[in-house]
Amino acid sequence: MLNSSPSSHLTTLAGRVALVTGCGSQSGIGFAAARALAAAGASVAITSTTERIHARAAELAAEGHSVAAFVADLTHAEEVAGLAQAVLDRFGRIDVLVNNAGMTQTGFETPSKRFLDMDEADWERALALNLKTTVLVTRAVAPGMVARGYGRIVNVSSVTGPMVAIPGSSGYGAAKAALAGLTRALALELGRSGVTVNGVAPGWIATESSLPDELEAGSHTPIGRPGRPDEVAAAIVFLASEAASYVTGHLLVVDGGNILQEHKGPGEPRT
Repeated sequence: MLNSSPSSHLTTLAGRVALVTGCGSQSGIGFAAARALAAAGASVAITSTTERIHARAAELAAEGHSVAAFVADLTHAEEVAGLAQAVLDRFGRIDVLVNNAGMTQTGFETPSKRFLDMDEADWERALALNLKTTVLVTRAVAPGMVARGYGRIVNVSSVTGPMVAIPGSSGYGAAKAALAGLTRALALELGRSGVTVNGVAPGWIATESSLPDELEAGSHTPIGRPGRPDEVAAAIVFLASEAASYVTGHLLVVDGGNILQEHKGPGEPRT
């Protein structure tokens, strides 16, 4: 009879409390991460900017998970402070923080604009959604982790910015590149306090907001398809677990090998 893996206990999150931001979309990375963390045993606090977050919480509760939902605009420090306190009031602590919020916000248009067509408001909005949200939530949550001598922070960056670029996404790319730099800086500053800080960098991931050209691009990865949110979530769970206790400051790419290839069009390049 085969025994379970001796390392299986390292990936359990039983008894831990996780806060995951940007969980409003049923098909998004944030909700997939919350579901995976809950399946690993964590109690999860989930948040988005709209009331639809309560529908996501109902789904997780129906699966038997311990979950609480909160509405907050994470670009505002006072709402972030209220969120952090509400999670502490509900669960007593926050062991794992997944900073996933970004890219889009329900109720606000985020049109693609090239750098020379962007005004100051466009630029500030891109940085607020994709960088400021992580800064504010981390500032609210990390002190408690340091005080308890334990914490796992996982930032959802992107291959866009740190590694590649897309025309019309200069603000997004700049923010995500900055997020990768912030991840490394925090890893250095918080490591001796028992807090690891890592990131994941998704490539083409199929969600309900994916555009047809994005799905087509995903079909030309070495794997031959776009990724799934649960595949990114698996990487997040690993970085949040004891299995990654000696991993910090790392940006884990989840892109089906896309950045490895120069030729990204249909078919194999001619030799």
